Amino acid sequence: MRKHISRIYKLLKNKWFIAFIILLAVFVAYYFFKSSPALNIEYAPITIGNVIERVSITGKILPVDKADLSFEKSGVVTTINFKVGDHVNKGDTIASLDSAGDRAALEIARADLAGIQRGLRPEEYAAYLSTLNSASTTLENTVDGAVNAVRDGYVKAQSAIVEYVDLFFDNPQSVNPTINVSVDTYTKESVLNNHRMLVSDTLSRWKNDASNVNTQNVFQIIARCHDYLADIKSFMNEVSFVINNLNPGSSGISQSLINTKIVTMNIALSNLTQAIDAISNADTALRSSKAAFDQANKQFSLQNAGSSHESIAAQQARVLQAQVILDNDNIVSPLAGIITRVDPKKGEFVVTGQSSFSVQSDAVFKIEAYVPEADIAKVVLNNDANVTLDAYGSNVIFAAKVTMVDPAETVLDGVPTYKVTLQFVSADSRIRSGMTANTDILTNEKDNVVMVSSRAVIDDKGKKSVRVMNIDGKTFRSVPVTIGLKGSDGTSEVISGLKEGDNAVTFVK
Repeated sequence: MRKHISRIYKLLKNKWFIAFIILLAVFVAYYFFKSSPALNIEYAPITIGNVIERVSITGKILPVDKADLSFEKSGVVTTINFKVGDHVNKGDTIASLDSAGDRAALEIARADLAGIQRGLRPEEYAAYLSTLNSASTTLENTVDGAVNAVRDGYVKAQSAIVEYVDLFFDNPQSVNPTINVSVDTYTKESVLNNHRMLVSDTLSRWKNDASNVNTQNVFQIIARCHDYLADIKSFMNEVSFVINNLNPGSSGISQSLINTKIVTMNIALSNLTQAIDAISNADTALRSSKAAFDQANKQFSLQNAGSSHESIAAQQARVLQAQVILDNDNIVSPLAGIITRVDPKKGEFVVTGQSSFSVQSDAVFKIEAYVPEADIAKVVLNNDANVTLDAYGSNVIFAAKVTMVDPAETVLDGVPTYKVTLQFVSADSRIRSGMTANTDILTNEKDNVVMVSSRAVIDDKGKKSVRVMNIDGKTFRSVPVTIGLKGSDGTSEVISGLKEGDNAVTFVK
């Protein structure tokens, strides 16, 4: 016992032990008696104001209406009344085809109607029959001439190729023809050789048609002859270009021999021209005599049919049909607007259905944009919207209104979206088709309501609450709340639980 007391006494006299005891006491005192640090609390006032819900999307500006117009028939453009940028009214004639033949057909149909309504005298009957017989004889002679033209045209075209152009090729009628004059590139040489082989096939098909042509099929065959001639002429023009550009330096042949080759090529082209003329003249005569026969036959049939109610009704229908055909010579604007495209020129041949003109409505423009699936339920017809255009910056705002919401989805990049169409409230010359439109659609708004920062709302399994600062400014309490509309600017409507003037905790650290 004395030993223990002695040891304790020695320790109490040891200065290091005493220092350790003092430090331990200070640490224990600090640990148990220190004050808690102050909390870092951020809060925002609860106010009265407007809570606005918006859906923000980006779309393109388009005209409210646009029409791409084309002629209903083929023909030569004789009149173009407007140019790009001109304004047209609905019903204005934009352009017209050569309509002389159609106007004449309409006048004839009207005259026929007047004739059958009046009745046919014996001398008129004889005259119509004589005209029909004459037209029939002319047609027969023209058909025979066309049959001969198909055969004669083949002989001239075949001669132009085989007797003249083939002098510039080795093995010209084989599957591997080879041009035997200098060509500046391998590609051009390959094209010429391949084209020569294709011409053999063209001549073969023409030869078959020439062997089988008759008075019944000459119309179809002579039409094909135009295609044969176009192919052969294209080939011969390619060869002619090469021959006419030969020179002694690059070709290795004398100028006199080059001149001989040029003469040979010109003879070939002359023969081909004769073939083209023969087919073209035969085709023109054939069409003309056929039209004359059809007209004479129709006149005779109509006049001979008498003036029965049925024949008069039938002829009245023909007059209407002729009027429609004449009307189809014109392109008429279906709307008031601006001409945005004029492709053909006066004197140019256009084909049926070839889009040639465009008219853009001069009414207020529209916006087409796509709303994500998560937001589409918020958007309804007549929602107001604010629009900014990249061209003018975010400070220039245009008013718009939702005019259509597509019921079916459009998948963009694998995400379902819904097309929404908006229309500008008023016209503005600064708005142009194709511009990018940044659009905020106002989908809901609550005015003069209690509102709180959405950051302050705590959602615990569907039960919402807000931490409200106590009067001491250092502590807070949790208050159950009912939340209404959530605004796009980070505020929420408070239906119950809070009052104006309180401060809602938004962050605690």
